[in-house]
Amino acid sequence: MAANRSRRATTAPPIQHRINVPTICFKEEAAPAGQFAVRVVCYVTASIQFWRLGAYRPHESDMESFGASTTTFLVADPAPLRSAALPAAPARDAAVLPQIRSLRLREDEWNAVVPEDVVPEIVGAAGRGTGFTFCFHMGVHRRVIHDERGLLMACKEWRLASTALGEKDCGICLDGLERESAAQMTGCEHAFHRRCISEWISKATCPMCRHDVWRPALPEILELSFAGAPAQGMPDIK
Repeated sequence: MAANRSRRATTAPPIQHRINVPTICFKEEAAPAGQFAVRVVCYVTASIQFWRLGAYRPHESDMESFGASTTTFLVADPAPLRSAALPAAPARDAAVLPQIRSLRLREDEWNAVVPEDVVPEIVGAAGRGTGFTFCFHMGVHRRVIHDERGLLMACKEWRLASTALGEKDCGICLDGLERESAAQMTGCEHAFHRRCISEWISKATCPMCRHDVWRPALPEILELSFAGAPAQGMPDIK
């Protein structure tokens, strides 16, 4: 079993993200006769987790909460609600919420924002006639999960004279940095061959000054997750 888990961790993308949408509750409220509306109350959180390859729990985790927001939109014609395209409509309307926009959902993630079990509930409310506001509360949690390869991808490529330290040699093997691909650490200016630092990067610190490498890299890791950047040219981290 442990070997299987390790194999999955090794073959997984270096940076991945997942959307979890647990529904909290449904309810209906009275509305003026002749009106049918849908109200969405959404609680949004996001997290970035550093999972070492083969580990059973995250090494580091950073959580951000965007709080709750509400939007209400009228449904002039309930007929489209009975179509297969139903989940897309509330999701697109919910996108006006700044919390949802901040998650920068991909096209294939929009339907995941509206739980499947909300569809028959909305259709049922529409079928009972007008004069209803259908309310559902939901939580959206975006998880960005990365391993050592993802952290190494977030490090800038070293260039000669690109740091104030003026380093020309790798601090690990002491060979010239220009001889092969080298990375400059986030959080400090020390640089190392990517092949050399790959054996240390799981500690998420610089081997020279021990400054934190992970937290300064979070913005770049987040951007890489949105872009779906592949781990090209990365050393094989075991």
